[in-house]
Amino acid sequence: MARIGSSFFTVLGAAFAVAGADKIIGNRGYARMFNHLGWSKTGLRGVAVAEMLGGALLAAGSTRRLGGGIAAATSAAVLASEVRRGNKELAVPRGLLMAAALLALFARRR
Repeated sequence: MARIGSSFFTVLGAAFAVAGADKIIGNRGYARMFNHLGWSKTGLRGVAVAEMLGGALLAAGSTRRLGGGIAAATSAAVLASEVRRGNKELAVPRGLLMAAALLALFARRR
């Protein structure tokens, strides 16, 4: 597979970490969205922590694959809920984020 610049994964990891932190801080929009998707507050917090951890690991070169796996798995779980609920507006961007996180598993390190 082609090499992808490490800055791509740094930015992607930061995006996941910031999104997770936003959920932890208590953005009410996320609480309503996750409630609509059938997730509990504990589930929301679990996703938030996984996004923060996965994002931090993804941003670091030596743990990129682990972080990408965590971020992709978390995205897959949320994506499944979005698809079940027929929420295409959320499912499409989530699917793209999941695909980007999966790149970390297969991209060669620079």
